[in-house]
Amino acid sequence: MLFVSCNRDQERERNFLKDASLSTSTKIRRYLESDTLMLSVFSKEETQFLRIYYSEEDYHPFLLEQEPSKDSLFSALFTKSLAFGVPREYIDQNPQNAHPVEEDMVNVLNVARMIEIRENGFLDTSGRPATRVPLPDLKKMKTITDCRNFDVACRNLQALGPVSDTAFYKLSNQIFAFAMQYELDSDTLSPKNFPTESERLQLARKSLQQKGYLKSKKSSEMEFQKALISFKLHNGLDSSLQLNNYAIEALCESNQSRLTRAALSLEKIRLNTLNYQRLVLINLPEYALYFYANDSLKAKHRIVIGKRENETPELTSEIRSIVVYPFWKVPASIVKKEIMPELRKNRGYLAKHHYTIRGLKDTSALNIHEINLKSNGYSIVQSPGKWNSLGVIKFEFNNSHSVYVHDTPQKGLFNRAVRSFSHGCMRCEYPLLLSKQFLKYDQRGRRKNSMRPDTLDSLIRIGENTVLPLKTRIPIKVLYQTVIASTNQLVFFIDIYGRDALLLKGLSEVKSFTFVSI
Repeated sequence: MLFVSCNRDQERERNFLKDASLSTSTKIRRYLESDTLMLSVFSKEETQFLRIYYSEEDYHPFLLEQEPSKDSLFSALFTKSLAFGVPREYIDQNPQNAHPVEEDMVNVLNVARMIEIRENGFLDTSGRPATRVPLPDLKKMKTITDCRNFDVACRNLQALGPVSDTAFYKLSNQIFAFAMQYELDSDTLSPKNFPTESERLQLARKSLQQKGYLKSKKSSEMEFQKALISFKLHNGLDSSLQLNNYAIEALCESNQSRLTRAALSLEKIRLNTLNYQRLVLINLPEYALYFYANDSLKAKHRIVIGKRENETPELTSEIRSIVVYPFWKVPASIVKKEIMPELRKNRGYLAKHHYTIRGLKDTSALNIHEINLKSNGYSIVQSPGKWNSLGVIKFEFNNSHSVYVHDTPQKGLFNRAVRSFSHGCMRCEYPLLLSKQFLKYDQRGRRKNSMRPDTLDSLIRIGENTVLPLKTRIPIKVLYQTVIASTNQLVFFIDIYGRDALLLKGLSEVKSFTFVSI
């Protein structure tokens, strides 16, 4: 809907709104009867919807001239729309030139928006924020518009959507709890504005107070430290008092922005149906891998993902085999950017790191300048061993990005809270244990994999390259969900690749949002 400056004809048609002798119901009816007025503000579908809605209400206003408690109730619902996974951008703000009758109609449509988005989401089929959605059922409207109690209205809204989905239900409930507990500050700051330690401390105190983690400006040092640790854990960071760049990035983001990301995560749950007998699920911003079998979680592992300049892609595939002591065929980009500079400084670099050039046995006789000119034409391979960049276990699955899940010699990186260090592959902590879980639940029909999980220990001791095909491939989904529901609270992970930020920029387009017939 869009309010525009009225022309003279429209202004004349609006004159009856100034007539004090007319009741509000009469004004609403006459306004609805005017195509000129209605279609200057609302779409055809919205016009038809409003005519039916007010007709069934005998043209009584929704909020106008109602008891103040009802007006306050819906004002609170609109203000707290994010508590129900509805971004604030979808709630129309009445412009100054709107008449109270028009404001009443806008509020009716705001309820309709909240119901429709809560029921069916705000992303369209392309995964972008929707600007055109169908109108809700009038019966569902009445379950909200007839409410006189805030808690009842909240329960009725919370009951909408795919609440039978456990993940949706859990995240939805924790979003609601967070929105009710914490202040929804809206100022997002730039981390670049806080380069010094003293400035970061000032930011931390101010931000924690604005976000509701600190109750007073005069909080003690112990209260501040407790609030900071609580906030950092809320954001997937460590429990130290260190104000590093990631902590500052989190402190600079407003609660409103974080809760909008939570609403987006709720949308992603709607779109990603995970109905599999077995499944490997990886959530990149969480740096976590989950293995499900027989409808229950069997394993959870920490992972390392690609750097910000080497993003790990989202994908869907099937794990077909476990490779013990894998070879690593080095991507051409790594050969050019990392190996060649080292090779120019040290001719023995390849041999030292167990690299060979496919088709060339003696790397000492290498013409470095020739490789420099034709580096993309060479296939450099790292031989199997504990020195191998893939570690001693690799899980293979087809994908167009040439990324895999594998072990790593760099075990210390798993102790970091933010783990984006790879070239794009996903490094898994304790991959041997995960391999054993895969074999334990690997079967086709009644026939289980003949490879006993304990046999992997023997293969590791032998130290030879071995490929173990799975009887039944395991679906793998790599997702990007920055907000999750943990045991008892929301966790807002850093939007490490900025994918949510890019997607949510599209919310500015909902200013042209309208209901349509679909």
